[in-house]
Amino acid sequence: MFENISIIGPGLLGSSIAMAVKERQLAKHIHVWARSESSRRTCSETSWCDSAHENLEASVEISDLIIICVPVDIIIPIFSKILKTLKAEAIVTDVGSVKGAICDAANTLSKGSPIHFIGSHPMAGSEKKGMAYAYPELVNKAPCILTPSPETDTHALKKLLNFWDALGMKTTCMNACSHDALVAKISHLPHILSSTLAASLKDLDSNDFKHAGGGLKDTTRIAGGSPEIWESILLENSNKILKSLEPFETALNQLKTSLEKKDSKVLRKILLEGQAVRKGIEDAQ
Repeated sequence: MFENISIIGPGLLGSSIAMAVKERQLAKHIHVWARSESSRRTCSETSWCDSAHENLEASVEISDLIIICVPVDIIIPIFSKILKTLKAEAIVTDVGSVKGAICDAANTLSKGSPIHFIGSHPMAGSEKKGMAYAYPELVNKAPCILTPSPETDTHALKKLLNFWDALGMKTTCMNACSHDALVAKISHLPHILSSTLAASLKDLDSNDFKHAGGGLKDTTRIAGGSPEIWESILLENSNKILKSLEPFETALNQLKTSLEKKDSKVLRKILLEGQAVRKGIEDAQ
């Protein structure tokens, strides 16, 4: 599909994408840029990395597709640094879970340039962090949202859609603002609730958790995600997240009131609504 692909940031997602690209033979040559020498050395020893680069610009200069897989707060600084090095008609995408500010800045920077920036959000991940936990099936059958602008080149968009499809992902397109509003509810809010629940239990002794069943493990699993990565995501999408918190706060207050008043009717209504939404989530998978 591509002669050369560059992966900027071989963490969990970047490495998993590279592995899947190699496994499915979607590129002849996979270039990787990593900030640390130890990461570059590890990449060089794998079967999925053809070239591990110390120099950022050198890692992208001949590539047809560049995938920026770094935390959301450094995507634009990375893009700004490589922009003048890119070959004409190169496609650049990112994997950030917030798109509005990133796409606006990238489109402004690349205006008049012969390259194509199109935002992507592969909704595949884990509470684990780093290359050591990467595996090619991480992206298979996972959703991937693309956020083209009205000015996006249709041929470049089709190539990028075909790429994610070829990795086995379920692709869709929407504008960046709609994306950020949606993921605030279906991704960022769940992480906040999981982390807040876990934080509220900080007074318990670790021995107390020996008595916990699967419910606590399930609801706090994603709280194990990287605080550094999630801090930048939550701050970047704070306005949309604050709006997504409003209906949750309403439901929580209704639940509290139903317990205070021992109102079984309202309590049952909330539990039934939750059950119905959970069924909808399962049916959509």
